[in-house]
Amino acid sequence: MDEDRDAAFAFYGMQPLIFDGTRQTVSLAGWLYDMEMIFRTCHIEARLQVLLASRCLAGDARLWWLTQGESAIQGGSWADFCALIIARYGPLHDEEANMSYRDPNI
Repeated sequence: MDEDRDAAFAFYGMQPLIFDGTRQTVSLAGWLYDMEMIFRTCHIEARLQVLLASRCLAGDARLWWLTQGESAIQGGSWADFCALIIARYGPLHDEEANMSYRDPNI
């Protein structure tokens, strides 16, 4: 548990972006990229990635996660989470579509 707590402190210490389901604050691609960079920098284990990223959702995105997303992904991977949130809040802009979303632990 101390390792999980340390990972959470490291993650939040990087001041992750918040995604609210609109493009007014941050684009989905930008938010996913930010999450992946933090996972890599802080060496966040795969089993914690969805949990920590989901805590960085607000507004409509948080409501979607709590009412539909969380139950749809139960125990899924970061790649599963990315596919689900892109399906809900995509399509990505053309320049964003060229970015690849992958599990940073691969």
